Amino acid sequence: MLVAVPLAAMLLRPSSVFAFTFSDGTSSQCIAAGRAVAEVDADPGLAVGFTGKTVDDAGALRIVWNRAKLDALPAVMHDYIFFHECADLRVPTRDEIKANCVGLKDMRAAGRAGAAVEAEIAAFYGARNEYWARTLQCANADPAAPASGAAPQR
Repeated sequence: MLVAVPLAAMLLRPSSVFAFTFSDGTSSQCIAAGRAVAEVDADPGLAVGFTGKTVDDAGALRIVWNRAKLDALPAVMHDYIFFHECADLRVPTRDEIKANCVGLKDMRAAGRAGAAVEAEIAAFYGARNEYWARTLQCANADPAAPASGAAPQR
């Protein structure tokens, strides 16, 4: 989800990092518009209703995390949401299916997705979930096509 708001209004914690730590302890950067995207944790008292969201503050791109919700996710979803949020900024898009699609393609390209991982994501969403079905349909439509922009880097 791409949100255009002043960062001060978000009352973010002061620390910014430029790498996401995956559930296996490795890390990656989101690269959008040719530069590393800062990642910040939202103030725990104000981080309601989202796990991660993107912010474009006059060209300063950031991913804002609700750390409690992110850390409570199953490992595969913890990792997948990074690719989704990065895709929101790289494409850019407000279309959640497109962000899922590009994020899944990037996750595959990074060697972090495949049949087993995608089965776990499907199980998380639930049997016959339309949201996930549309994501897979998009990601499988032209699997060789690279996603727009620069993929996340390790």
